[in-house]
Amino acid sequence: MTTTNQAMPTGDQTTGAQSPGAHDDRAAVDERLKQAILDKRQAEIDAWNHQIEQLKGSLNQLSEEARQEAQKRLDQLVQAREEGMEQLQHLRQATRSNWETLLQQSDATFQNLADRFHNLVENNT
Repeated sequence: MTTTNQAMPTGDQTTGAQSPGAHDDRAAVDERLKQAILDKRQAEIDAWNHQIEQLKGSLNQLSEEARQEAQKRLDQLVQAREEGMEQLQHLRQATRSNWETLLQQSDATFQNLADRFHNLVENNT
């Protein structure tokens, strides 16, 4: 997974000055960048939902003991997905002033969650 830690720049990067209309253009670019990041996070959560559903479907094919262990792992995956959804909600509510901080936190959280998902799914198959 790649990180998405990208600052939303303001003004001219060399002088700090903005030409007329540049502010509106920059705001539009910033909003598109923010939306692309939010869409990427949502796609990750959607993929996790798909993995969870696949694991749920395979539980019935396991012995009782294996099913109980798999259910524990599944519960961990659901909890990890919930954490991801909560982090995404924080990002969606971010203001321009706290976007970068929340994005950095989000990058770390989503990387951790992706690793947990990978490990739990790998150990369950």
